[in-house]
Amino acid sequence: MSAATSDLATTPYELLGGNEEIVRRIVDRFYDLMDAAPEARELREMHAPDLGPMRDRLSWFLTGWLGGPAVYAERTGGGACMSTVHGVFAIDERASAQWMWCMRRALDAPDVPASVRSMVEPALERMTGLLRNR
Repeated sequence: MSAATSDLATTPYELLGGNEEIVRRIVDRFYDLMDAAPEARELREMHAPDLGPMRDRLSWFLTGWLGGPAVYAERTGGGACMSTVHGVFAIDERASAQWMWCMRRALDAPDVPASVRSMVEPALERMTGLLRNR
């Protein structure tokens, strides 16, 4: 296998060391920022007071989305249709921008290689755009 082929076969999850703990740290940083930063106030207000269940679910979802095991489906009994899950929330451009603001900062950490960030940020940006419903 050539180096180019090898690079194409590598998932973001593998580049993170194939480790659910690293994904969970990203998610925890994300929710810590959302919980405390004034820049994410409106986004935080959309969430329940207890962020614990959301931390779990986003961690499980991202593990599979990044190319790791399908733990979300295993732990919830099925897959996640993002637009259905988020359809009950009024998601406008501002909410999407606040979500991305938190995620960019969560990815800006020593345990996240630049190659992972460059792969996932554009995809996350597209996903937040698709979830806008206002």
